[in-house]
Amino acid sequence: MAKVGAAPAAAEPLFRQLMPNNQRQRAPYYASPYEETLAYLDRLGGVQTLRDQLRETSVRLGDSKTENERLRYLYNSNESSSLTALRKSLAVAEQDVRKKQEEMEELRSQLVNQDYEQRVAALQPRLTTMLRVQLSAIANIAKSHIFDQRLSISEDIVELRQMLDDVGDGDLEEIQKILEQTTVLYDQVRLPSDCFSTSFGALQPLWKHFPICVRMQISRGVVVPSQSDSWTMTEPAEGESDFFDDDDEDTKQDSEWQAEMTAIQNTHQSELETIRHHYEHQMKVLRERIEHEEARRRKLQEELVQITVSDMGISYLTCQFLNPPLFQTRNDQSLTTVKASFEDVLEEQRTGFQEEMEQLRKEHQRELDEEKAATRLALEAVRRAHEEELKQAALKKVNGEKDRDVTRQNAMLEQMREELTNLSAAYSAKCVENAQLDERLSALMEERERENEK
Repeated sequence: MAKVGAAPAAAEPLFRQLMPNNQRQRAPYYASPYEETLAYLDRLGGVQTLRDQLRETSVRLGDSKTENERLRYLYNSNESSSLTALRKSLAVAEQDVRKKQEEMEELRSQLVNQDYEQRVAALQPRLTTMLRVQLSAIANIAKSHIFDQRLSISEDIVELRQMLDDVGDGDLEEIQKILEQTTVLYDQVRLPSDCFSTSFGALQPLWKHFPICVRMQISRGVVVPSQSDSWTMTEPAEGESDFFDDDDEDTKQDSEWQAEMTAIQNTHQSELETIRHHYEHQMKVLRERIEHEEARRRKLQEELVQITVSDMGISYLTCQFLNPPLFQTRNDQSLTTVKASFEDVLEEQRTGFQEEMEQLRKEHQRELDEEKAATRLALEAVRRAHEEELKQAALKKVNGEKDRDVTRQNAMLEQMREELTNLSAAYSAKCVENAQLDERLSALMEERERENEK
């Protein structure tokens, strides 16, 4: 039996090996296209969050401008109730601020839920495609008569395909059930014992390119010769000692196969831990970025208030009584300048985010195409390997039947030769006995003749 080694944890995935060297050095390392897709969705969620924060800041700037104009009017008015009205307006402004904070928290929670729904919408087609490929592989291998002929899995495959077609958008629980049933279907698969060694020998060059879940499912579908119906077998007859020697050799290598499965499971667990740490680091970076943008927004608001207050303080003494229109014009110009600069920053960030998203989308599509092409090549190689295994198994069966017929004929000839030898010996003894009887008969006849003559 060919020894199948566990995939090394440090090996790069197939889709990264097919990338050009310069692009591979620039691109960040991801263990799989699935991980890179999640990272891309996380970046999209961070961009959307920044856009919402910038839009909210623009709205707050407009509200602040309106409130400043109203407070300025109340401050410049000569009514006796201006102070009371100003206090009331401040109380209303405080209530508005609290209300805006509650709305902001609600929008943040909705944004988090929306990010999860986007991930589900992006991952569901890939999971569906993976399940369809697995079901098609099971159906094709079943048609090639590699599995036990008494096992009927065609109805189960049709039922799983129907369930897969009826899955609704975002129904991950149903997809999980289908995946569990597909795994059970893999567990029911059993390979013949004489194909056990040749199957893994042909798959050894391609084994490291298969995903962890597919390797474990294939491993669970293999029948170890030591688990067959050996309790009801009788003692082997002559000519069958070589067959049982092969079974003993496969049984000895079963421990090695169990060790390899354990190594694959450990590698899978380490990959899961790596992915979890990677996403935790990404979440930490996004939180820091959000805090940075929030601090920047607050700083801009404080600068706006300081500019407005300084303009009002400097211009108030010189322009309030001498030229009130000029006082109003300067305030409007300062607010317009701040608003224009803030809009320029927003436009620049928006353009940069759109260019980055477009570039990431193109790179992701190209990597998906490369992965599809590599998967087609791997499936074609597996199909050819299975065809070669079937041919070798058929030749081995024909040669075994011929050897058994020759052995049987040689045994029959040997038995006939022994019977002929025994018959020849018996015939020789009978001939000697007949000769002795003829001599005695001749002697008696002569004696009788002599008596008659007397």
